[in-house]
Amino acid sequence: MKNTILSIVTVLVVVMSGCATMKEGNPVKQVVAIQTNAQCGDCKQRIEKELNFTKGVIFADLDLDTKIVEVKYNSKRTSPEKLREVISAIGYNADEVKANDQAQSELPKCCQPGGHD
Repeated sequence: MKNTILSIVTVLVVVMSGCATMKEGNPVKQVVAIQTNAQCGDCKQRIEKELNFTKGVIFADLDLDTKIVEVKYNSKRTSPEKLREVISAIGYNADEVKANDQAQSELPKCCQPGGHD
C-alpha cells in the first residue's frame, strides 16, 4: 500500500512538473526574416555558415530569389538585433543595418554591390 501511494505521488510530481513546463510553452524558439543584399551562391553559403555558427542560432536559410534569410533562434541566447549585426559584420546589409564597409570591401567582387558573377 505504501509503495502504491509513493508511486502515485511520484507520478503526480512528474506530471505536475511537465504541466508547468508545458504551460509556459516554448517562447524561446523564435523565427526572424532578415532582408539582405546577397547576390550569389557564395553569399548564401557565407551568410548561412556564419549565422549557423552563431551562439543561439538553431538554423538559418537564405532564399536567393528574395534575398531574405530566415533564422530560427533561441531568444534567451541571441536577438534579431545581434543577428543583423552578425550579417553586417561579414559585409552584407541586414534590414536597416548597413554592411560593415571594411568587411564589404573584402568580399569577392561578385558579392559586392554592383558586382557581377
